[in-house]
Amino acid sequence: MPPSRTTLPSAALIAAFVFPLLVSRHTLPLATFYGEWTAACCALALVAFLALRRPATPAATATISLPWVALLFCWLAAVGLTRTALGHADITGSATLTILTLLLGAAVTCAAWSYRRSPASATLNAGDTLAIAFLIAGLLGTVTQWVQLFHLEHSTFGLVSTYFYDDNRRLWGNLNQPNHQATVHGLALVASVWLASRGRLRFPMWLAAVALLESGIVLSGSRTGVLHVGLAAGYAVVAAWLARGTPREADPMRRTTGLLVAAVAMIVMLLALQPAIRAAGQLLDWRLFDTIAQLEAEDQMSARGALWAHALAMFRAHPWLGVGWGEFGWAQFMQLPQVGVKVEMSLHAHNAVLDLLAKTGIAGTLGVGLILAAWLWRVVRARLWRAENGERRETVLMLAWLAMLCAHSMLEYPLHYLYFLLPFCFLLGWLEPAAAGPWRVPAGVAKGLSAAFTALAVAILATMWQDYRRAEAREYAASDIRNTLPMPQFWFRQHAQADAAGLAVITPQNAAQLLPAHIAAVHLLPTPAMIARTAWLLALTGDAAQGRLWMERLRWYYLGDEVTQYADLMKACRELSEGERPQAFCAWVTDRSRRLSAWGRN
Repeated sequence: MPPSRTTLPSAALIAAFVFPLLVSRHTLPLATFYGEWTAACCALALVAFLALRRPATPAATATISLPWVALLFCWLAAVGLTRTALGHADITGSATLTILTLLLGAAVTCAAWSYRRSPASATLNAGDTLAIAFLIAGLLGTVTQWVQLFHLEHSTFGLVSTYFYDDNRRLWGNLNQPNHQATVHGLALVASVWLASRGRLRFPMWLAAVALLESGIVLSGSRTGVLHVGLAAGYAVVAAWLARGTPREADPMRRTTGLLVAAVAMIVMLLALQPAIRAAGQLLDWRLFDTIAQLEAEDQMSARGALWAHALAMFRAHPWLGVGWGEFGWAQFMQLPQVGVKVEMSLHAHNAVLDLLAKTGIAGTLGVGLILAAWLWRVVRARLWRAENGERRETVLMLAWLAMLCAHSMLEYPLHYLYFLLPFCFLLGWLEPAAAGPWRVPAGVAKGLSAAFTALAVAILATMWQDYRRAEAREYAASDIRNTLPMPQFWFRQHAQADAAGLAVITPQNAAQLLPAHIAAVHLLPTPAMIARTAWLLALTGDAAQGRLWMERLRWYYLGDEVTQYADLMKACRELSEGERPQAFCAWVTDRSRRLSAWGRN
């Protein structure tokens, strides 16, 4: 029997949510490229399917509406374009990629909103479909963690990402970031409660799923995962309140008592698994990260606090439009002495609000805040206060998922990754009750616009694939043939150029030629080695004071690697003749290197 057309959206939606979270390939220069590219392809396929499908009743005109929440992404894109129009160069290429990502997010939001209002949506139970997707992703993610625990990655035919740390192991599944994997488990925990409350999971199966998911949270060593268990338990309590009046003959997990038991069981399960897995790890030499000790430690927020201090400093220096997309690392490096706190080198603030303030200023942050506040008011009014109980339950489910992503975003930046951002956009669009419009346009024009958007997006994704493969090939090629390989044409060229700059041999004769590429590389990623190379180039081109200032900033990085960098500069000084050597700079470098070495010995 051929597959039913009515089941295609459910299957496609599950695949679009699950596949990107299971991509195991991670390479340089962008470790998450393959997962995010897969997420973009899946999202584009869904958008194209929903936009280009044949309507049940063909008409000469089509109605186009813009869900109000989609303005969130359009507004941020407009802020980015405004910075460009004011003459701010996109040195890293991140601004262009961010604007394209925001436009894709707006398209996904519009597609979700539009599909919910089409007759075809009657065949799609969004709550069940998304819950199944998140539960599958969470369970399979946990399986990959257990594979990594026993070092079995090479027996999985490339389906499981290699874990390469030997001590303090925080197993990350196929996402190569343990906190991200823990968030997937948190989403899956909420999904499991929903499916149990719908009668799709009996208690024994639900308990087994929770045990597996929470073992993944423990293996990730993630404090964020512990927070997610609390949020999932809170959702179970709300679901129990909504289940009042369920007949006594119904499945226990569908009744208030059963859901309250589920809330308690999730917390008790985590409290039991944490010491059990720690004890097993000590016995079997698993060398796991000790989450319990981390939770009990003092001063847990100092690293985040330093990043937040830098974000606020950027906002104060650039209050209206921020420093721009892709410039956080450069701005952080430039203001290190002024902020005066030890900080990790980062490209993000690890807090969504502060990140927006730093990168988009008042214009971007205020717009986002107003749009989201208005969206939440409309959702509460239309889908909670005035809705029937079934719609109210589904709305609470989706708000719980959004709350998890937002909670994680207060401590990191999961929404910078497409496999989290695009589901976030879908949930926003699905819950949105209102839109601007409708505007009537000829059906042919509407189809033509949809086809043009799809064709342009396909071209962008195809060229991104080709250019990333070129950048990747150069990253892993032997040094003697690297410069013979083709450079990326449209995307990721900055990464390839930074790699080439880092490998170039510096001489007094080519210093002026190499300096711009090195400064651009520091804009892209201010690593200690690239900072030291650029400082040396500044000294060789007659700006020793600026070179000294660059080197002094290393002391404010947690991993500034000062001893190594000063030693390398001292060696470079010795390799030059008296006439070529910047004497004052080299004397200062030699003195600093000896002092740092002495401090290290003491």
